[in-house]
Amino acid sequence: MIIKNIIVHLIDKLADSGASTLVLNEQMMTTSPALESFVEQLNKIYNSKPSKAFGCFIEQQNSDNERGSISHLLSDYLQDKLTFMDYSWQSMQLLKYYIDQSGKATGGYIIFVHYTLFGVDFMLIAMLNKVMGVAVDEQLKLNNIDYLDIAKIHLAASINLSEWQDEPHSKRYISMICGQQSNKLSDYFKKFIGSDETIDSKQETKQLMTAMQQYSETHITDEDERAEFRKKATEFCLEQADNGKNVALKDFSNYVADNAVDDFMNYIKAEQFSLNDEVSPNKTVLRRFNKISGRNQQLSITINEDALGDTIIFDAEKETLTLSDLPATLKAQLLSR
Repeated sequence: MIIKNIIVHLIDKLADSGASTLVLNEQMMTTSPALESFVEQLNKIYNSKPSKAFGCFIEQQNSDNERGSISHLLSDYLQDKLTFMDYSWQSMQLLKYYIDQSGKATGGYIIFVHYTLFGVDFMLIAMLNKVMGVAVDEQLKLNNIDYLDIAKIHLAASINLSEWQDEPHSKRYISMICGQQSNKLSDYFKKFIGSDETIDSKQETKQLMTAMQQYSETHITDEDERAEFRKKATEFCLEQADNGKNVALKDFSNYVADNAVDDFMNYIKAEQFSLNDEVSPNKTVLRRFNKISGRNQQLSITINEDALGDTIIFDAEKETLTLSDLPATLKAQLLSR
């Protein structure tokens, strides 16, 4: 990762309060090993978030156009019409306008970072909260410190600048996470970024997994081979998700179907699955794919599908499950009863 520019500002606002207050940084941050480590960790945590919305820049309404937009500010920055400092300052003014319109919105520290990863340029805009921690100094004394809680990213957007510039008709060069609260509370952030939400990663991943499952059931007769096919498919998608990459159907087919790449691609087209050439993998959907689960008032159970017939035997007639190779912790608890 190469950090080209980075700066952090503060927007201070309490929920249900009046106008927000901006505290703008007047100095760029100097890159260092510690800063590089921070950005790499921030990027890793962002990519690991399972639920993202994907989209592209849209034209703002007339009243909003007068205030500018992130797309126009970014374009001026990339054309050297604005310095990174000016771009971030004007972006913060835009954020203030939208956050002041939302009564429930709260402030935070806003990080703007322009970086290159594997030859691709990105702009990451993240809102973080400050939390208190404890540190030990050289005299082994405990001191209270404040730090940015990157593990709980409040709101964030990642803009693939290379794709935006090179593929203007793309519909997925912006990804966003909008916190744990309802979408209504984060509308101001979506308006600030100026993106629509053309793609639902959960739905896309479900469609891909459904296509893969149906293909395996109709084209693979051996049960073990079918299970291996599903396992490889899930592992490939999870690896792409961990690396913050989309799943290209051609690459996916090549990995899971070996010599039957064209068969799998033709099957997707023939069955008219609503899939783009690239799919944004959702880790929550992927992790649940090969699992069977159920619960009632006395029992909650989740098992891996490939354990059936091995350590877990299901008798359909008796409607019973026989378990073997119990987890050590479960066995210990049962023995202590």
